[in-house]
Amino acid sequence: MKNGNIGDFGIPTENELELINRHTRRKFAADELYAFSVVLCDNDIDRDHERFTDEALEKLAELYIGKTGIFDHSPKAENQCARIFFAEVREIEGRKNRIGEQYKQLFARAYMPKSEAGEELILSIESGIKKEVSVGCSMATSRCSVCGQPLGACQHRKGRVYRKDGVKTMCYFELSEPTDAYEWSFVAVPAQPKAGVVKAFDKEKEISVLGVTKTLKNGVVTFSEEEATNLEKQFEQLRSVAAAAGGFLRSKKAFIVKQVMPSATDTAVDVFMKLLDRLEPEELFGLYAECEKQNEPIASQLAVKRSTADKSSKNSYFIV
Repeated sequence: MKNGNIGDFGIPTENELELINRHTRRKFAADELYAFSVVLCDNDIDRDHERFTDEALEKLAELYIGKTGIFDHSPKAENQCARIFFAEVREIEGRKNRIGEQYKQLFARAYMPKSEAGEELILSIESGIKKEVSVGCSMATSRCSVCGQPLGACQHRKGRVYRKDGVKTMCYFELSEPTDAYEWSFVAVPAQPKAGVVKAFDKEKEISVLGVTKTLKNGVVTFSEEEATNLEKQFEQLRSVAAAAGGFLRSKKAFIVKQVMPSATDTAVDVFMKLLDRLEPEELFGLYAECEKQNEPIASQLAVKRSTADKSSKNSYFIV
């Protein structure tokens, strides 16, 4: 999911020509073709706080053989400009990724025919104008680095820093089990500093609120009438769930306030409620559980003692 840096320009070798001709309808001579190298993605954390696992890169190396290169992820036949004939995962010696593991990238070789129509693109590649690329693929699994739960199953937020077993750790999601590789594209402005990537998690490829919000980051989206109706229903369901969840949380906060500050003034209650609003849901529920255990109103020092007690729990995660 990183920058696609192009190099090793020119005529394909004899071995490469054999691989290329597996994808052509007739045998091409080496001087009829233009071959170049491209880094499709890597195992580092990207701007969206996601990363491919090493196993995912290996599978993507298989899936990307024969996949076409296009422009700006626009799936039109006239946008096809090149095709990958070789791909492998390469380790970059002496370099680690952001989590301290060996840095790896998905390296590929692509080809295109030399023609009058393709001269401008070849010139753009060799001059460094067409340089950045991104990949479009589908991943079956996306798991939280903090708790290991699938995307949407936990309360951790990408990019936030939590404590896990007493150690600070940033939340990101690991992408694994690739199910398909659609294409790779030349792009003007990648989604990440080093590359832009289009990622999909929905196995059924159904239109969803999650998919829309991720896609909107890359530009304008157009929906059919059926898709728009489906999205409207999903938004209504989300509003209903959010309203119910809000009421549920307010009742829990009110219970905590009553236990901790049974004789507080309205002003003090308002201040304490605002403090409770800043807690993550798992922290709020932990505090509520402590309150439920008390037969009598508990001392206000609980707010101080909670952080010390909670941080000793190996199974708890806290925002820093």
